Amino acid sequence: MSDSNTQIDLCGWNSDGRVTCKMFVTLILVILELPVIHNCPPVKCPMSLPLSIPHQYYYPGDFIIGGVFSQFYIFSNPITFERDPSHDAFDMSFVITQGYQHILALQFAVKTINENPRILPNVTLGFHVLNSNFQPRWTLRASMELLSTLGKCYPNYKCDVQATVAVIGGPNADVCLFMASFMCIYKFPQFAYGSAALLNAKSQGIFVHQLFPDISQQYKGILQLLLYFQWTWIGVIFINEENGERFVQKVLPTFVQGGICFDFVENFPPINFSNELSVLAFYFFFCLKLISIVMGGTANVIIVHGEIQTIMVFRLLPEYSRFQEMPMKSRVWIFTAQMDFTSFPMQRSWNMDFIHGAISFAVHSEEVLGFHQFLQFRKLTSEKEDGFLRDFWEESFQCSFSSDISETKAGGLCSGEESLENLPESVFEMGMTGQSYSIYNAVHVVAEGLHALHSSSVKTRTIKVKGRNALVYQQPWQ
Repeated sequence: MSDSNTQIDLCGWNSDGRVTCKMFVTLILVILELPVIHNCPPVKCPMSLPLSIPHQYYYPGDFIIGGVFSQFYIFSNPITFERDPSHDAFDMSFVITQGYQHILALQFAVKTINENPRILPNVTLGFHVLNSNFQPRWTLRASMELLSTLGKCYPNYKCDVQATVAVIGGPNADVCLFMASFMCIYKFPQFAYGSAALLNAKSQGIFVHQLFPDISQQYKGILQLLLYFQWTWIGVIFINEENGERFVQKVLPTFVQGGICFDFVENFPPINFSNELSVLAFYFFFCLKLISIVMGGTANVIIVHGEIQTIMVFRLLPEYSRFQEMPMKSRVWIFTAQMDFTSFPMQRSWNMDFIHGAISFAVHSEEVLGFHQFLQFRKLTSEKEDGFLRDFWEESFQCSFSSDISETKAGGLCSGEESLENLPESVFEMGMTGQSYSIYNAVHVVAEGLHALHSSSVKTRTIKVKGRNALVYQQPWQ
């Protein structure tokens, strides 16, 4: 088809004898009918960093050991998803003063390694500790921060020269569990210094190393203790989570086979730090019920299976017993090693007579040379990068850094020169605890592994980074 004037051929014969048609006319018609686009104002999407973690401690080094520790409890308001996340959602926070030693143990271990010329010569260790507030969402948030550039929470975009080589997490099983869900994807070696979490043996178990002793040995020890004193009629209280359920389902049947009988086996819920009235009311009535069962029972020996924060709830029981006008009877309490004698700040002056004579299993620990002196010289004025220290100092010494009279505590203004030695053991221990000892050992394990990795001449090749020599980075799993 053609026109003598325009000579535009829309169809024609090809070499195979077939008819072919050109489609550009149709395309032109479609383009002509498109609307004309005028200059439009550019759309700007708001972009902001996620809610920051207020309590963290970064100490620079060639290799960084990450830490996800729970040092604070935060009471949070209900999330309504009607506004951007902000720190205004936190109504109040409580410092767990006893747990601050965990950070000091990590710092002391890094210090001793950096001062030892026989381990990682010409290389320095650093650390980055973030607070997880005993909450899954903050544990995940802290894990993402360790996978990001310092100060910017963009996972997978890590531009720092210093490499995170391992992560230490605790002090309870939940921190290890949620931390592993992120870190195992990147094959990071992880060390859990709290109670053991139930992990996937294939995808997570090979990267998570439990520092807590074999828990089955503890249960055998409890059974031997009961049989030795012929305590065959007992009560059991356990926290309602995976380890507690495993204890009831797997361990208590072996107690029955050994001749132990139970007056009661009661659970209590994990701590949920919320300001919601329904949650607070639930805990109130649950504690009243637990008091009635424990004090109304006939068992004089009671096993308490819990986590590090369990003792804080346990210390509330005498307060509830007074509310019910039910006196606290003498009992022989047996606490598992996962528990620790931590407390809320308001509990530091509470009476603990009801647990005097209690039997508590403990994680093995040894006094490390130089640690006591390290604590003695710990001063607020000497540590500026420690984001935990200021709140710990105010709570421990009952003083304030604010000149506002309404915020000043009983101890007056803090001088910063107070000594940790003057604190009671219920607030802070000068001797290295079992969990701190586990952290100390974990740092040395990482250092020895790095030393072995970089001792070979092949592994110690260097590259130029900003004009100076730097070690070739190895993947964490190596």
